[in-house]
Amino acid sequence: KKAYRKLAMKWHPDKNPENAEEAALTFQSIGEAYDVLSDKEKKAIYDQYGYEALRDGIPDAGGTPKGGYTYSQNANEIFRTFFGTSNPFADFGFGDSIPFASRLRRPGPKKMEPIVKDLPCSLEELFNGCQKKLAVTRKRFSPEGGLHDETKTLSVNVRPGWKKGTKVTFPNEGDEGHNIVPADLVFVITEKPHAKLAREGNNLVFTSRISLADALTDCAIDVPTLDGRTLAIPCPEVVAPGYEKAIPGEGMPLSKKPDQRGDLVIRFHIIFPEYLPEDKKQSLRMLLP
Repeated sequence: KKAYRKLAMKWHPDKNPENAEEAALTFQSIGEAYDVLSDKEKKAIYDQYGYEALRDGIPDAGGTPKGGYTYSQNANEIFRTFFGTSNPFADFGFGDSIPFASRLRRPGPKKMEPIVKDLPCSLEELFNGCQKKLAVTRKRFSPEGGLHDETKTLSVNVRPGWKKGTKVTFPNEGDEGHNIVPADLVFVITEKPHAKLAREGNNLVFTSRISLADALTDCAIDVPTLDGRTLAIPCPEVVAPGYEKAIPGEGMPLSKKPDQRGDLVIRFHIIFPEYLPEDKKQSLRMLLP
């Protein structure tokens, strides 16, 4: 409260008529800081995760931000509540409350809408983790005050186990402009199709095509993994249509617990013969129960 009192008195727009616009914007920021730091829950999030997490929300287990905070109050309201008046300087000749209130009601810089882009990743990249470097070009002010194109390289550290839909936010990396706050750049993880494996949550799925003879007798299946191995999986059991075989611990790593992994699920596509001669049909009837 002491810090707010000192800064609010210093930057009150009616005390700064020579730079009233700057004072009004600073005064709004002071009001926002007081709104956050005087609230235990908001202050705890700010202290632990920083302003971006407070504004955008704290990521859940899947990496998607939840919650978020937007300052919607007028600093004049906070000031009036704190001091009991909207202009404590009127008695000293520093303006009056009406110009001050009108300046604060004037909209400040507008925050632009987030720019959302897909970030395609292969299953191998989501399995092992990787670093993606992205060159982005945006408008920036030059020292002379003009706008020019500027290219910047952003790095995204993709963690093992991340899922499609995971968002990575770079605050204020959009175009600069007059009376605006640059947009955030948001990259959304997408999965590229894999030639042999599919992902379902934390599990990997491999579909094996086997003959009817293999389904009824012993067979072994070679299954590729995302870390370059090949698993030889024996199947001594009878494989019926719809049967699945799970190999624990051979699926995707869990993003929050990378030492743990999901399962590898083997599904079977049984290839039936298009035609059987009569003698083989008779033999099968004698062999099968």
